[in-house]
Amino acid sequence: MTLKVHNNLAYEEIGEDNNEIILFLHSKIVSNWIWIKQKEKYCKYFKNYHCIFIDLPHHGKSQFEEEFSIEKSSLRIIDFIMDLINAKNDKEKINDFEKINSINIVALGLGGSIAIEILNKKPQLIKHLILSGLEIAPKKEDEGDSIINRLGKTKAEYLNEKPDQFIVGAYLRYYGIKKDYYDYLEEDLDLPIKKEKEIAFESFNYIIPKNIKKNKEICEKENILIIYGNKEDLASAYSAIKLKSILKNARLMEINKGNHLWNMIDDELFNQIIIGFIEKEKIFNHKRVKIID
Repeated sequence: MTLKVHNNLAYEEIGEDNNEIILFLHSKIVSNWIWIKQKEKYCKYFKNYHCIFIDLPHHGKSQFEEEFSIEKSSLRIIDFIMDLINAKNDKEKINDFEKINSINIVALGLGGSIAIEILNKKPQLIKHLILSGLEIAPKKEDEGDSIINRLGKTKAEYLNEKPDQFIVGAYLRYYGIKKDYYDYLEEDLDLPIKKEKEIAFESFNYIIPKNIKKNKEICEKENILIIYGNKEDLASAYSAIKLKSILKNARLMEINKGNHLWNMIDDELFNQIIIGFIEKEKIFNHKRVKIID
């Protein structure tokens, strides 16, 4: 795959000739390489889809000058989606009945927060939404006294004195992924401390927009799947349950022994769940899958 750029957003794609779209949004700090198992298994699971693996704003090759924010990131990706849909409709020259007007989104962590913002702003753009490893805060911290600010100072004073492999190794263990991905992660972690703090603060302090609760169209959507793994920290379970309490008709799923990047660790299970929900809105039957509601 060749890396492409649209309005400073870098992305890779497979199956461009297909009309049905799946947009994959990754978690914080990393970039679109975390979808490596979905790319490798494209022909087995996603061959009828146009799959797009984007680098979120301020991640990977999608670099911008301004400060990172989930709000701005969602607006950039909305523009990307609308341009993509318009280009497909113009290229195919199809009639109004057949026109593409929505896409499927699969999102992890920070990507999930951005996807929720897209849902809030443009619910009509989303056909199916699958969210995993969410990070939703009970309330937003004061930025000056946030835990992220304190951790940033610690990293500046101590961790940066350690060799790179110490930091990269810590992230590999945290995400539960193999050392094979060391080089990818090392490149992603080559961020200025200021930028890393911006991203982490936004990610850990994301609060669901209040107006979502008042929007009946969104609250009653049935094409949303919310997932958390029981090996993730408790914040992910809290976030999933919190969002489900608002999106009444969403499906809520727990993955036994599921880690944050389970799309890489348990890729067969992940891919089967994703494609099953997108194609049939059914939950894949597996001993490690528990339907909460």
